[in-house]
Amino acid sequence: MLNGCGILILSLLTAVIPATAQLDSSSAVLLRSRQRTTNTDNLNSSRYKVRSPESRRDDDDLEETLGTVIPTPVPNRSIRKGTNSITPSMKKDLSNATPPAEAEDLPPDTPAAADNTLQETPLTNQTQTSDVSNKTVEPNPPNPSVPEQVRELILGGSTEDIEEYRKQIHPQDPRSNMLDIAIAPAYYYNDSSSKYSFRRYHSHAPGLGLGMNLWFTPFFGMQSKFFTSFSASQNNGGVNSVPTELQEFEAGLRFRKHFGFSRKAPTLNWGVDYNDNLNKISKLSTTSLGHKTSGLSFVLEATIPNSTAYANTFALEVRPRMKHSEQNTGIEARSGSKNETNSMSFSLGGQWNLDRRNQLFWRTRYTIERNLFDNQADTTDPISNQKPEGVSVTNSLLIFYFGFRWGS
Repeated sequence: MLNGCGILILSLLTAVIPATAQLDSSSAVLLRSRQRTTNTDNLNSSRYKVRSPESRRDDDDLEETLGTVIPTPVPNRSIRKGTNSITPSMKKDLSNATPPAEAEDLPPDTPAAADNTLQETPLTNQTQTSDVSNKTVEPNPPNPSVPEQVRELILGGSTEDIEEYRKQIHPQDPRSNMLDIAIAPAYYYNDSSSKYSFRRYHSHAPGLGLGMNLWFTPFFGMQSKFFTSFSASQNNGGVNSVPTELQEFEAGLRFRKHFGFSRKAPTLNWGVDYNDNLNKISKLSTTSLGHKTSGLSFVLEATIPNSTAYANTFALEVRPRMKHSEQNTGIEARSGSKNETNSMSFSLGGQWNLDRRNQLFWRTRYTIERNLFDNQADTTDPISNQKPEGVSVTNSLLIFYFGFRWGS
């Protein structure tokens, strides 16, 4: 009985002692203090900061509750409109924002890391906008005057361009010469065929060719050529021979196109010449009429080097609507009242470049001229005993040159 009562007393004492300790006001371990002041140092971490009430932005800018500051990725309205100003509230937000160095330690998928990535966007856009607005635009250079444009078109460019091109050409390239003078012994063969006997004859003899090229720039210059025959004669009535002289002169402008600075680079020349050729027959002739033809000639020439020592040359000359007249000899006759005359020449040759100043060259030139007369001839043909109508004449000239060219 006593044992049962003793056990019951011990159990009650055991339950009362912890309850008493729990009511002890001196214990700071189990009871929370009644002070409601929050220690802000415990919340000041690298991730969150507490914003003071006076640092809050206007509700028009961004609606957010007082607490953690999260910088907005959207720029202020003044920046969106293109201005470079920053409001005081934005300066406070940027100063309270987490530095990029501290955000690098956060995982990329955390909200703070995403916010720090977004906050760089307005700063970048602001810098680009400022750079564009502060960039000065240089005015366009004034256009050259009309005389300057014409001069550059004729000479091939401005003075600076011409001097630069002259420096680029090889010192031993003949294109560096400003003046070229050529002399070439020649031999020619001339044949005139027609149903009117006074315009039917042929001749051949040696001759001499002279030439000169003057280049004001590498792209523009002048040229002239002259040819004359020596000791030429032709038949007179099939028994005797009479002296004759063949001459040709041409001069004009040249424009040159270069296809490179190398000595192996080809060149192309084109221009307009005045051409004049004369077949002067002695007054002793009673069976032939002389002639003279003159007019404009449109020229296209090409030089294609095979190596630095040798180059092929080509030329084409077209002469539409030439002026043609017949020259009296021992007889006075006309093939018609008026005529239509056209002419064309083709040249083929080559040149050996000894150096820049000296070259040897050869050239074969073939010229064909066509005369078509209107109405009836005024003199009876002694062979056909008729006055032909619509006389046509075909005059061909073949000249072979071999000469020397000196340049400076």
